[in-house]
Amino acid sequence: MGRQARLILDPRTKFLLVLCMGLSVTVLVPMYVECINMLLFACLFFFNGQKKTAAKLTGFFLVLAALSSIIPQGTGIFSTVVLPVVFMTRRFMLPIVSGKYLIDSTPVGLLMSALEKLRMPQSLVITLSVMFRFFPTLGEEYHNIKNAMKMRGIGLNTLNIILHPLVTLEYVMVPLLSSASRIGDELTAAGHTKGGDAPGKKIRYKTARFSIADFVVSLYIATGFCVVIGSQLYM
Repeated sequence: MGRQARLILDPRTKFLLVLCMGLSVTVLVPMYVECINMLLFACLFFFNGQKKTAAKLTGFFLVLAALSSIIPQGTGIFSTVVLPVVFMTRRFMLPIVSGKYLIDSTPVGLLMSALEKLRMPQSLVITLSVMFRFFPTLGEEYHNIKNAMKMRGIGLNTLNIILHPLVTLEYVMVPLLSSASRIGDELTAAGHTKGGDAPGKKIRYKTARFSIADFVVSLYIATGFCVVIGSQLYM
């Protein structure tokens, strides 16, 4: 990871964030709680060195929140079609954002250290470590394919995908699927080469440990849980 992170959370805290954001989809969360959650993730991305990502996600969420407040409830097409789509997008955005932060900000060595402290089976530790390396590497392959298409004068955009679906399938999906298969094999072989499945206790270069930031985030999660449950009881 080439970014310089100024705040490093323990992977166990990040897993707790992902779990809580996923559970928030099943209950009716007040709008102000969603806004505070989005502000939290914007700060986390900012301190992880991803300023543009923080700005884009915050802007997109604010647009969704504004549309949810502006569009009146009724029988028109906006209230029956647009409003439900905006609502569902907004509700599922935070779990996706939390998963993105988990993958973007967690080094594989730190992840393996945290999972081993949770007494996870070694097979699960290796599987998750390969998965965390897989998606960023696949993203790099996608950008390489996109740049190669630009050099050939083929722009990868929504209009070309609609007008030329077969060309998109040939120049994007076929090499991407081929790269996905190759990347999976290479990462698995790399894990075995580094002794990931070797028996015995391992010494990690990076060790997962809780810090004051983890305590603050955990306290925020507990407080938010109490607020949501309280709002449900007194509705």
